[in-house]
Amino acid sequence: MSEEKIIKHTNQAARSLLKKGNWKHKLREFLFEIFIIIIAVSITLWFHNWNDHLHEKRLAKDFLAGTSEDLKATADKLEVDMHNYQHTLDYYDSVWKQIQENRVNKSFADSLSGNLTNMVGFSFDNSRFESFKSSGNLRLIENRKLMQNLARMYTVTLPDRQESDRLIFSERRTQYINYVGSKTPIGPNGNSLISAFLNDPAIRFQIMWQGALLNEMKMQKLQLVSQIRKLTSEIDEELAN
Repeated sequence: MSEEKIIKHTNQAARSLLKKGNWKHKLREFLFEIFIIIIAVSITLWFHNWNDHLHEKRLAKDFLAGTSEDLKATADKLEVDMHNYQHTLDYYDSVWKQIQENRVNKSFADSLSGNLTNMVGFSFDNSRFESFKSSGNLRLIENRKLMQNLARMYTVTLPDRQESDRLIFSERRTQYINYVGSKTPIGPNGNSLISAFLNDPAIRFQIMWQGALLNEMKMQKLQLVSQIRKLTSEIDEELAN
């Protein structure tokens, strides 16, 4: 019922008490008009609440669909970066194996020494999540477990991985300067000629330690990809319901 009709019935209720006649009849008319007003207001409120609920469900659905795509893109990029970075892991593994077997390939060690500073840092786009969260809309996700998993992914898991990559890159750069770059001559292509210095305990340790560290990072990122894929499956399942 429109606002104008509610006002009309309110006026009629008031007039029913003021007009002349039997008071019982006036009371019945008054109560009837009040009853109509109550029903009209209740229906109006129900409709508004129902409409708001539909709007909120659309907001939540759009957010989940967009977030699923964001996370899939993040997982895809992680896999591409790990594939592209594999040659750096191979370099560390190969040089360390050559050192252990006392058969260093000088050309290999020197020409590819740029891998000693090579790094692919992890980053992710959290703009959609932050916008939805700052608007107070996380409450619209009715699946509480899914909401908690999303919040944990965007506020703990992904930021921790990003910060870990940043710290490791900073550490590798500092240790390279201190223990490798400052000790070894520079080749014509700007690469460190390390082959003649692989008996240096500090350089040998860097090859062993950084190789192990980067391989551990790879395993952690593979686990992160698995976590992301699992979460996107949960989101897609929720959207299908």
